Amino acid sequence: VQSEFSYELHHKKVEKIQRLVVKYFLPDNNGSEKWATMGAPVGEVIVKDYGEIIQSVRLRPLSNQVIKLPGETERFYQTITFADSNIFKLFTLSLISGNPETALLDPFSAVISEEVAIKYFGKTDVVGESLELPDRNSTLKITGVMKDMPPYTHMNFDFLVSFNTQVSLHFNFHWWAFSYYTYLEIVPGTNIEALEAKIKRISANYILDQEESSGYRQEYSLQNFRDIHLTSDLRSEWEPNSKESYVYIFSVIGIFILVIACINFMNLATARSIVRAKEVGLRKVAGATRSQLVGQFLSESIVMAMFSLFLSILLAMFLLPEVNDFTNKELSLNIFNNTGVFLALVSIALFTGIFSGSYPSFFLSSFNPSKTLKGNYKTNRKGQALRKVLVIFQFVISIALIAGTLVVFNQLRFLKTKNLGFDKEKVIFIPTRFMANASQNFKLLKEELGQRADIIQASLSSTVPGRNMGNNVVRLGWDEDAVWSDMRFLTVDYDFLELYNIKLNTGRFFDENTGTDEGEAFLLNESGMRRLGFETPEATIGEKLRWQDRKGTVIGVINDYHFLSPNNTIEPFIMIMNGERTPGYLSLKIATNNSTQAISEIKEVYQKIMPEAIFEYNFLDEDFDQQFKADERFYSLFSIFSFIAIIVACLGLYGLSAFTAELRFKEIGIRKVLGANIFKIIVLLSKDFSKSVLAAIILAIPIAYFAMNSWLQDFPYKADINPILFVAAGFISLVVAWITTSYHAIKAAMINPVDSIKYE
Repeated sequence: VQSEFSYELHHKKVEKIQRLVVKYFLPDNNGSEKWATMGAPVGEVIVKDYGEIIQSVRLRPLSNQVIKLPGETERFYQTITFADSNIFKLFTLSLISGNPETALLDPFSAVISEEVAIKYFGKTDVVGESLELPDRNSTLKITGVMKDMPPYTHMNFDFLVSFNTQVSLHFNFHWWAFSYYTYLEIVPGTNIEALEAKIKRISANYILDQEESSGYRQEYSLQNFRDIHLTSDLRSEWEPNSKESYVYIFSVIGIFILVIACINFMNLATARSIVRAKEVGLRKVAGATRSQLVGQFLSESIVMAMFSLFLSILLAMFLLPEVNDFTNKELSLNIFNNTGVFLALVSIALFTGIFSGSYPSFFLSSFNPSKTLKGNYKTNRKGQALRKVLVIFQFVISIALIAGTLVVFNQLRFLKTKNLGFDKEKVIFIPTRFMANASQNFKLLKEELGQRADIIQASLSSTVPGRNMGNNVVRLGWDEDAVWSDMRFLTVDYDFLELYNIKLNTGRFFDENTGTDEGEAFLLNESGMRRLGFETPEATIGEKLRWQDRKGTVIGVINDYHFLSPNNTIEPFIMIMNGERTPGYLSLKIATNNSTQAISEIKEVYQKIMPEAIFEYNFLDEDFDQQFKADERFYSLFSIFSFIAIIVACLGLYGLSAFTAELRFKEIGIRKVLGANIFKIIVLLSKDFSKSVLAAIILAIPIAYFAMNSWLQDFPYKADINPILFVAAGFISLVVAWITTSYHAIKAAMINPVDSIKYE
């Protein structure tokens, strides 16, 4: 929890930094999209136009850029980030060499992290060295080395390139190229809401004519820098962010588990009060006051809690590497170096000791010494009732967690088994990257691999399922006044639809024998058809469309398919022929289960055609399923917490059942003498606990239902909540409770009655 809330705190100006974001309104009230990135000019003009903004920094990451050392043949993929030269004035980035004032001023200058320096040069003293971008025919000069970025940041970069380099590489710098993250330093004391109202329509000051002619509109707002990691989920985020709700969910569950343990302590301490009744009587006769007795019992509880804290720290240190591996984080347990954490843990232990020991201490100290010393002490009915209530409360929490786990599992299974609308099995894809002659080489690669026995089909496309599509506008009609609609777009070749087994709703697919398809034909998905205002696929066929400079007609409508995870709503998109565009990926459908042999063959052909390129491939099914990793991690954590909760609850039940059997030891002997069999004895001892668990089931089911129904609202596609899941959760808890209590019940029932009543 501390790590999740400590993002960006290493920046000295963290309280002054805001991220600029843009809301992009579609024509004719067709909706809007909120983006974390925007056009390059925004960051420049906003500082000039508004005195409340001290400075801005623009960042543009580019992944998978080919990097090599001068004179070397080995190549590497590297993410580089173009950055304004004042980045070191806004963010706290420590340079170990180089001048932060000038390091990113000149074109083709770069600042790299220590890790990157060691990766390429084997040392960190590399200012003045060079690295090549062979696919861009450029050489970068290293002008600075910075310390590695800390783990608690939403923006990870380790290779900065000067913003001016983009000018030399002929990048586009217009308002509609949403590629730049823009961070602002705000004058302290500025009213953020008032500033947002001012900058909201800054685009109208510069591109109003473009907005009015296209129907699109941009509106700007601010995000608190510290809040991005836990609250932001926009288009084009730097990386998938966490969810504040999940942090609170797991915090509350952790507290509940601690409360269950405290309840166990209270229950067992009060249940076994008869054992200490004479001790209390003797102490009172000897002059002990009630406050002294309360202090004694509270002290015992606090000492136990403190000893537990010591053991828990050892356990946490032992488990931390596994936790880091599981959560993909870099958590550390610097308890003695972090006063805040140390004090928090000690405070929790103290509170636990006082909370769990409070009722038993006041209860025990209230005993009448004359009765307890005579042996006339009897268990208190109020105490028994309280124990039942606490047992019910424990199992309400445990059953709700079990039910929640089953619902999360059911939703995850629903998403992973949902009909995606395409075939992802036995498909390998190879990224083309940005490389010289990529289009020509990959077409040659496709042709040669298509002749191999292990390859059923090959296809070139701009993207593959699971990877993002580009965005562009589509006009319904060819004239300049035609209505614009924003859509995703996908460029494909003639084999794409067949390779992925994407179904046609109406019309036809692209046909190689139809000469006009490559330049004039469009396919829409069903969502795209509806975006254009058509109610049926048939009504769309033959309609004129314009996409960029391409004029053509709709030849078919394909069924909606999940080109992204089912966690995302299916968006409208248009499909066009690839033509002379550089493809993004080569997809290969393999015929054999022996993927190793197929990959070896693919690699051989690849290296023959492109000897200098880096061979890289992915299995589509594995790559696509990576989108479920966050959901799988959430399910796993939920399962672990539920398991711990039910185990802790059952530990208390185990102790209570042992004590109950001990109290009724003689009663059991008498019942057996009078003819009661073992089964009746077991039922007798388990009955009260079973009633408590059944009451907990009745209370837990509606709580779990409403909680999980609320959680499911975040999913665009969700499984129905099956009542059987809640019945199963209740049944599991009841069975576990029976197993827990039956051991002592069977043990008590098996005892020879002579042993239990011979002293009477």
